[in-house]
Amino acid sequence: MFSKIKSSLVVQTSFLFFISFLVILLLWVFFYFQQKAQHLEFDTARYFNTASNLQDLLHKNIEITNKQVKAFNMKIFEELIPNDYISELKKGNLTRGFEVISSGNTQLVKIYNNKNQIVLEDISTHRSMVIIHLVFMLLLITQGLLYIKVQRSLSPLSKLHQKLRKLKIGDLSPLDIDSNYVEIKQMISSYNESISKIEEILEIREMFNKIFMHEMKMPLAKGMFYLNQEPSSFTHEKLSNILNSLNNELEEFSQIESLIAYQNKIKEDENSLLELINIAKSRIFIENKNLVVKVCEKAILKGDKEFWVLCIKNLLDNAFKYSNDNTLEIICDEFGISFINKGEELPVDISKDIKKWKIDKNKRHKSSTGYGFGLFIIKNIVLIHGYSLEYTYDKKQKNVILKIV
Repeated sequence: MFSKIKSSLVVQTSFLFFISFLVILLLWVFFYFQQKAQHLEFDTARYFNTASNLQDLLHKNIEITNKQVKAFNMKIFEELIPNDYISELKKGNLTRGFEVISSGNTQLVKIYNNKNQIVLEDISTHRSMVIIHLVFMLLLITQGLLYIKVQRSLSPLSKLHQKLRKLKIGDLSPLDIDSNYVEIKQMISSYNESISKIEEILEIREMFNKIFMHEMKMPLAKGMFYLNQEPSSFTHEKLSNILNSLNNELEEFSQIESLIAYQNKIKEDENSLLELINIAKSRIFIENKNLVVKVCEKAILKGDKEFWVLCIKNLLDNAFKYSNDNTLEIICDEFGISFINKGEELPVDISKDIKKWKIDKNKRHKSSTGYGFGLFIIKNIVLIHGYSLEYTYDKKQKNVILKIV
C-alpha cells in the first residue's frame, strides 16, 4: 500500500488530502470539547453569580422581572417544570440554594430559600461554539473542493498511464482528453504525435517489407530458371546481370532504409540537376520514352548526391510508368523545378502532411511498388533537404505537376 503511495502521484495526492481531512476533523473535535469545557465552566460561574444576586431579593419577597435577569442571559420560566428533568448541579440546602435542571434542549436554574423560589431559563446562545462549527465546516468544504479540482487536474495523468499500459498490448488509438492546462495539453499532444509516428513507422515497415520481398523474388526466380539451363556463356551472362541487379537493388534499399530513419546532418554539397538526371536515367529503362529538359543548365540541388539521384530516379520512374504518352517534361525557373507528365491524378495529395502511405491494400498498381512507395521516397528526400514539394493537377490538360521549391 505505502509503496503504491510513494510511486503514484495520483494516489499520493489522494492520501495527503485524506491526512489533511483527518487532521481537520481531529482539530474540530479537539476545539469542540475544549470550548464545551470552557462553556460549562463559564455557565457554572454564571449560575453561582445569578443565584447569589437573586437570593436577597427572594428573601425580601421583592418582585424579580425579566429585565433584571436578562443581564445574566436568563429569563423567568413561567411553565411547570417537566417531570422528565435531569438534575445537572445542586448547591446549598433548602434554606438557601439552587439547582441546575435540564429537560431536552432547555436548561433551567431553580433558585430557592426558606421563603421563596424562582425558576429561570438559560437563554445564552454560545456563539463561539457556532463559530467553531462554521469555521471547520468551511475548512472541510474548501478542502473538498480543492480535492475535486486537483483530482480533475490529475485525471489526464491517470488516463495517460492507462493508455501507456494499453500501448504495450498494441493499442495505438490517440489520447482524447480535454484540458485547460498548458502542461497537460503538451503531454497529450506529445503522446498523440508519438502514436502517429509509431503508426507511420509500422506502416512504412510493412510497405518496405512487401516491396523488398517482391523485388527480391523476381530476380531470384529468374536466376533459378537460368540455373536449370545448360551452362553456357549466355546463362553465365544472364546470372551475372541478375546478381549485379540484386546488388544494385540491395544498395538502393540500403539508401531507402537510411531515408526512413535518417538522423545524420544532410550535406550541403551543390549538385548539378542535369548530372543528377543523367545518373538517374542510367538506372532505369527509358527506351521509347521522351524526356524533355528545359532551361535547367544552371539548376542545382543542395544536399546528398545519392539521395537526390534516388529521388529523381523515382520521379522519372513514376512519371513514365503512369504517363499517357510516355513523355516527361522537366522545366526549371526561378520558382523551382517542375516535373510534368500527362496522366491521372495522384491517389494522394503529396503536398500535404501524409501519414498513411499505403494507397490501397487490395489494389494492384501498374508497378511493383505502386504510387505509395515511390511518392514516399520522393517526398521524404525533398523534405529532409529543406525543400518543399508542391503538387497540382490540371484537369483540362490532364497534367500531373510535381514541383521542387
